[in-house]
Amino acid sequence: MRIPAARCCSVTHSFFLPLESKPDRTTRLEQAVEAYRAALQERTRERVPLQWAMTQYNLGNALQTLGERERGTARLDEAVEAYRAALEVFKDASADHYQTMARDNLAKAEALLATRGGKRGEDRT
Repeated sequence: MRIPAARCCSVTHSFFLPLESKPDRTTRLEQAVEAYRAALQERTRERVPLQWAMTQYNLGNALQTLGERERGTARLDEAVEAYRAALEVFKDASADHYQTMARDNLAKAEALLATRGGKRGEDRT
């Protein structure tokens, strides 16, 4: 599914609003992941580092939520990668509030990975 740049750059948390059925929520989360990935093509780290980091963070949130619903660890692994990427930029920008949010979600994703026997980052940022 191709998402216009204007739309993907204005992705909001509306994908996370309560919906009537779990399959529909899962579909919306998968659409959010796709939209965030498309947004990252426009919001590059070089051009707009903080927007890129927030998009990575939001991608991590969507992936983590999907990963919580699945038995495997692939989505959780991807969420950890997204949180780490965002955290790196938040640190460089001294964005303490966002660092805290990213660290907290990173820790939750890593803890869930550990319970599933997935890989867990030894060098938590």
